[in-house]
Amino acid sequence: MKRIFLLSAFAGVLGLSLLSSCSKNDNSATPGQEENKGDKYILMTANEKWDEGYITAFSGLPSGEITNIKPTSLQVASVFGIRSYKDWAFVRSNAAGDAGLQKYTVGDDGSIKDAGFISGSSQFLVVDETTGFYLDETRGLLKLQTFNPTTMQRTGELDFSSLKKTGVEYEVIGKHILAAKEGKLYASVTYGTTQSAGYGDDLYNNVVFAVIDIATGKLLNTIQYDGIKGMGWGSSGNKFWTLGDDGALYFYSPGFSSGLTNSAIIRIKAGEADFDKSFIIKADDYQQGSTIGTALVKGGKLYTQISSVPMKPDFSNLESIVWDYYAIDLATKQSTKIDGMPQSHYVWANDQGIIELDGKIYFWVDNPGEKKAGYYVLNGKIARPAFNVKD
Repeated sequence: MKRIFLLSAFAGVLGLSLLSSCSKNDNSATPGQEENKGDKYILMTANEKWDEGYITAFSGLPSGEITNIKPTSLQVASVFGIRSYKDWAFVRSNAAGDAGLQKYTVGDDGSIKDAGFISGSSQFLVVDETTGFYLDETRGLLKLQTFNPTTMQRTGELDFSSLKKTGVEYEVIGKHILAAKEGKLYASVTYGTTQSAGYGDDLYNNVVFAVIDIATGKLLNTIQYDGIKGMGWGSSGNKFWTLGDDGALYFYSPGFSSGLTNSAIIRIKAGEADFDKSFIIKADDYQQGSTIGTALVKGGKLYTQISSVPMKPDFSNLESIVWDYYAIDLATKQSTKIDGMPQSHYVWANDQGIIELDGKIYFWVDNPGEKKAGYYVLNGKIARPAFNVKD
């Protein structure tokens, strides 16, 4: 079984986004069950933050000091995160830098292949080989477009204008969060202003999601979690949610709303279709004024990144190298710092800030002062270097 893993990096390593997947021809195997000859690892790096960069395929998991510029590398005009589905990689612009949904595959020679582009797409979700959703605001703020991820062709649209709230000048569905679980699509509903277009301008102190039946496209209902706002951040490759090994969907609010306040993680448990009102992880409980932008849930623990100092309301120190990784016990909420690695940049647009490969957990590190731009792998409570990009 051939698999592809994605790693993305910035200013050296935009984060190593690991595209973890089994071949689309074999859905039965689980990573780690067997030797997987022909596995591919894709690394994305940027020359400067959000600038041009390179996407490169490796035939094995990189180790030691590596370069991400090879004859088979693809140079791209813009780097702002990467996602994956099985042996496909998806980014939010094509190689020329045009906005939309770009699909890449890896050729037999290790080159990165253009596998289709949908212009106008912003936030998106690949559910399976033939089912996908995306937002194209030019087609309607309360509409979701459907597409076929195999052919990369738009297949229709779903109209949710029934959600329109009187008196709200800017209302959009799926801009910040699109996620799926157990046959249902969960799409964030943002109430904001025309001036800010749904970024940091939340009108209400709550989170609202539309629950949609994937098979029929019908709106089932809306669900609400009070006391937090600013769920997700729809401009990047970071999807701001994760599916835990417990079957629950975990969503992150970075708290970017009228400054930076009350960042948190909430969830929808396995077998349920409403928020678990008894559960919340607040960044302020571990560092007052911090913000959460990544998570991985495994073995009763939630792994995330927390700053060592408070973030300023104007975000002026958000990019400071003050970020550490922690394991938070889901039952007790007690945290344990992951030692062995330098402090890092905020995960920002990196959807693979924390990622599991073959049962091992990897953490992205970007620390220019120490010339660290790569991944560390967890060994007990300590992380050790996996590889470092020297470009």
